[in-house]
Amino acid sequence: MKALSLTVVIQVSNLEASVKYYTEVLGFTLDFTFGDYAGLFYNEAAIHLSGPTLDGIKKPVGSALFSIDCDEIDNYFEEIKARGAIILGPPADRYYGVRDCAINDLDGNTIVFGKAI
Repeated sequence: MKALSLTVVIQVSNLEASVKYYTEVLGFTLDFTFGDYAGLFYNEAAIHLSGPTLDGIKKPVGSALFSIDCDEIDNYFEEIKARGAIILGPPADRYYGVRDCAINDLDGNTIVFGKAI
C-alpha cells in the first residue's frame, strides 16, 4: 500500500462560523459543503469540518490538535494575526528542529504551523 494523502476531520460547534474563520482569518479555501460538513484546503493541505448535526463518528468539539508543514511561517503568522487569529504561541525555534506557531480555531481546536529549521 502507498498512502496518497491525509485529511484531518475536525468537530466544530458551528459550521458556518468555523468556515468563515478558516477562510477569512486563516486563509483556507472552501472546496465543498455537504449538509453540516465542509472541506477546505490551503495549497496541498486539506481539512474537513464536521458540524454538530452530522450523523456518524463524533469527537469532542475542541479536541483536535494537528500540524501543517509549511515552507515559511513568519509572514503568514503576521497576516493571520492582523486578521484576528486566536494565537496560542508566536513563531519560535523549537528544540526539535522546527520553527512553529500555534493557533486555535473558534472551538479550541489547535493548528500548529511549522517549518523545518
